Amino acid sequence: MTERVHIICHRESGGGKGKKVLFEAQRILTGFNVDYLTYYTDYATHAYSLTQSIVMRGHKPYTHKLLVIGGDGTLHEVVNALHQSNLNIPLTYIPAGTGNDFNRAWQNNKSIREIIETMIYARTAVKIPIFTYEESVTQSSGVILNSMGFGFDAETNYAASRLPFGNFLKKLGLGSLTYFFAIFTTLNKIKSFDVELLVDNKPIQIQNCNLLSIMNNPFFGGGIRLDNLCEPDKAEISILAVHDITAKGVIDLLPRILVTQTQHESPYTSRYTGQNIQIRLNKSIRGQVDGEDLTSIEADLTLGLSEFYFYL
Repeated sequence: MTERVHIICHRESGGGKGKKVLFEAQRILTGFNVDYLTYYTDYATHAYSLTQSIVMRGHKPYTHKLLVIGGDGTLHEVVNALHQSNLNIPLTYIPAGTGNDFNRAWQNNKSIREIIETMIYARTAVKIPIFTYEESVTQSSGVILNSMGFGFDAETNYAASRLPFGNFLKKLGLGSLTYFFAIFTTLNKIKSFDVELLVDNKPIQIQNCNLLSIMNNPFFGGGIRLDNLCEPDKAEISILAVHDITAKGVIDLLPRILVTQTQHESPYTSRYTGQNIQIRLNKSIRGQVDGEDLTSIEADLTLGLSEFYFYL
């Protein structure tokens, strides 16, 4: 039986939605007579250090549960902290962000009560595939829950986080629209770069690439199905490349991605899947991982498969 729940909450996620979700979660836990402790994130990477602190100070397997409230970025930090510490502590996640792509892929928009009931009563957690990465230029490493991208998707993600009316849309519950606006404000910033891939020891060259996304589920930016062929429960790394983009290419691709879901039929896209993948970019390009900005670098990445446990 669950004796205590440790809650890591990003209160300002989703334009303040995190506060409301936290209040409801606490009310439900009180109704179940379950004790809880709440930890608030105050800055980027705080969820990472909070997770380490909770585990070190006496998290008890089976009777203590770890609950994350926030956006995909907050969840990413918690999983990253546990994975890098080689700790298989199952997580429960209640979405309160702008994108909530993990929720779309795995939780079927369950209610807060349904998510908490699963956490309290489930006998076993669900094992899901995640990716790991090692970047040799910056000597960094981590996990990928939803996606990692370079080029246009990262520029869109960056622009969405800086739209002057973004917080207003979030407070109205229309946060996902920020990504649609950002797409159109970023069209004049499309850059080209060359990519060297090694997919399960098979070399692949991509020239004039504009977007390179490593996908663990179909979604990007709050429900945009960027890779409609990606299956979240399939243990494989999906790579989607958009290349040779012109004005004609934009006209071809946007309705395919946003409406008809036929982007895989476009001459401007290429898709690859594998178990072990190496990626090298020929110039410094903006990147993102699970919606969080990465330093613009000539990335040299090694990707692999791993797994993590959730109460779903």
